[in-house]
Amino acid sequence: MMKTINLSIKAIAISLILLPLASIAQNLNYKVVKVQGEIQRVKTGNLLSVGEEVVSNENFDFKTDYSRALVVNKDKGCVVLSARNGNEGSQFLPSSSGMSVRAALPAQSSEVIEYYYGDIFVSGFDSLKIDNEKLQINDDSYFVISYNSGDKNYFERMEFKNGKLVLPASLLEDKPEKVTLTYNDEFGESNKTEFSPIYAEDGLEEEIKLIFDTYKGNREDKVTASSSFVNDFYGKTTTEAVDAWIRNNLNF
Repeated sequence: MMKTINLSIKAIAISLILLPLASIAQNLNYKVVKVQGEIQRVKTGNLLSVGEEVVSNENFDFKTDYSRALVVNKDKGCVVLSARNGNEGSQFLPSSSGMSVRAALPAQSSEVIEYYYGDIFVSGFDSLKIDNEKLQINDDSYFVISYNSGDKNYFERMEFKNGKLVLPASLLEDKPEKVTLTYNDEFGESNKTEFSPIYAEDGLEEEIKLIFDTYKGNREDKVTASSSFVNDFYGKTTTEAVDAWIRNNLNF
């Protein structure tokens, strides 16, 4: 009986020793890529900034309802740091994996209209692949891009090339705040939407460079992580567009 008690005491003692070690093992170090809103580090009182390192068990004070940050771990890749409901603690959530190009390609004009709603990241390499066997683009059925920028009124059919609808390069030159996309078929104008182009900020190169330098995955993994980041924190985009932007601007 005494031997059994002694063994139990030893087991408890070992558990108490290993518990902190297990806790430490579960805590991960992350590097901050981008911050939206204000996030205060409770232990220092300083606001979170790009390039800093944080630990997954650290306490944060999220100053606004929209405060969040993209952080990257060398093994885990990118996750989003945000407040739990009611700002009771923090959580590290996976970055979006649902990129703009779906498994099922848009096969109806309404699906294209739905896609081009809200914030759209404009990089100069922007296109949307469609099911052109079902959604045929021709002289009678096509999409039109229009916007006003200063004294310029732009109105032109959206280019359709290699099964993809391509945004015009003029968006980067004129940088309009709002763009209208209209679908026309043989019966005339049938559907339209409006989107806000989101352009690369000065810090985007640094942000993606942080992902590439920190994350130890292969290049495909890093491009996918960067695409999810842009999709989450800038606007809808495609992996192909972000990949082309990275090659053109960072030579990665």
